[in-house]
Amino acid sequence: MDKKKELLYSDFNSLGSVVDSVVQNSNLRQGMKRATIFKFWAQVVGKKFEKYSKIEALNQQNILIVACANAAVSSELTMFKSDILKKINVYSKPLGVEILDINFSHKIWKNERQESLAVEATENPHKPDLSNFNPDEIVLDADDFNAVKASVMNNSFASEEQRTKMLDAIILNLKIQKYVEEVLPHRNP
Repeated sequence: MDKKKELLYSDFNSLGSVVDSVVQNSNLRQGMKRATIFKFWAQVVGKKFEKYSKIEALNQQNILIVACANAAVSSELTMFKSDILKKINVYSKPLGVEILDINFSHKIWKNERQESLAVEATENPHKPDLSNFNPDEIVLDADDFNAVKASVMNNSFASEEQRTKMLDAIILNLKIQKYVEEVLPHRNP
């Protein structure tokens, strides 16, 4: 049996040192690190957002630039930015890259993606017409509102700001549901 020293993963300090030892060219090394980080985006944001968001760049200040399909996706991801930062850094720190911030923008979403999403949206014939929807005109039952508020505010999974944004999103969703169920049928005879 050959007495060669077996190279184990534990012989390296981190995944970053493995990449460094394999790739000596610094530009290539940085490109590989970034590509590796980008590949983990779907695992970080989950199935809900993998089709509707994509990392476009990692700038020199270690800020991720993420394209979002629309303003709603951008807003929702922004709500969970601190959690997303923690998750992406689980993958990036072993590569020697700490992501410091994330900028979400629907304005940089590529047109081909927008067109495919527009096709998806038109394929649903049951989607209600919300063109006349005004959330300020919809009044929710006070007990329902207070129950939702208590539920969201009592959760410790998010910051105060995230809980407030989540409450706003849920209340808007409830108002849309009420509009679709109660107001819309009377407007479309």
